[in-house]
Amino acid sequence: MKSDNLNSKNKTTIIKNLQTTKVVDGDTIKVLLNDKRESIRLHYVDTEESYSEYTKPVTDMGKQSTEMAIKYFTLPNGELAEVDIEFEADDPLEKCLEKYRDHQGRLITYVHKNGENFNIKLIKEGWSPYFIKYGYSQLYHQEMMVAEMEAQANNLGIWNPEISQRKPKRNYSLLLPWWALRAGIVENYRTYGIAVGVLDVRLDFPKILAAAEAGEYITVFFDLQGGINRRFDNGALVYDGTRNHQLKLWIPDINSAEIKPLLQLLKNRYFGLGRGYVYITGQVNMYRDKPEIILSDIKQLSDFPPYR
Repeated sequence: MKSDNLNSKNKTTIIKNLQTTKVVDGDTIKVLLNDKRESIRLHYVDTEESYSEYTKPVTDMGKQSTEMAIKYFTLPNGELAEVDIEFEADDPLEKCLEKYRDHQGRLITYVHKNGENFNIKLIKEGWSPYFIKYGYSQLYHQEMMVAEMEAQANNLGIWNPEISQRKPKRNYSLLLPWWALRAGIVENYRTYGIAVGVLDVRLDFPKILAAAEAGEYITVFFDLQGGINRRFDNGALVYDGTRNHQLKLWIPDINSAEIKPLLQLLKNRYFGLGRGYVYITGQVNMYRDKPEIILSDIKQLSDFPPYR
């Protein structure tokens, strides 16, 4: 279903009147879609944790944001509200349901209830920063920037000095500049990389698969933030993408003197809190059931998209 009547600037793919089945936390809900429960991860927000299986700390604000979200989506009769979800594209619905997912398989969308954009509400009330780790919002960038400014100006939520001094806490003084660095790199890709045919692992996976079947040379926009995923005696694997749309990098001979400078560059410049994103050029082939590029030369890496 396509519509443009939810105050977004462009036509977008929107699914209306979905029944909320569960509020997981401040930025994640579950809805009934096509007769099954789908997890929805709200785009461009990142509330603090009320529970955590990862390295993020569980905080008071995380617990409060979950309580707020439960109250927000609960109707007076105790049932959960219906919502509209909006994708950041006007692709056909089937493609949106395939492409716009995170590494856990959750759909990445904006959520509207009774015409209100809940993503913007979270930022405006200080429950979340404007989360630009994966780029700026292409639909609501200005509104989200203004919402964050208002929350900061009024010391709301996570920006309240009293709350921000509590422990455990998130280190926004470290995270915000890092997110901004990554956002700038993503915007450069959107402006220049797409124009010269660079493929995005998450959004262009069918094209990557076709190239792998043909053994073609491609350039991909790859996120190295997670570092090496698996080490072997004769090499290492790095993944990007989601569970069902994954591109592998195979780094051979990791104990050799020839590969050592490449590994050091990856560690010092791209892994962890580094740049993360990089342009990688190489021949892509199918290895077992996944496309794979062999990365063995520093010259395969670039911080800039290739010229035509």
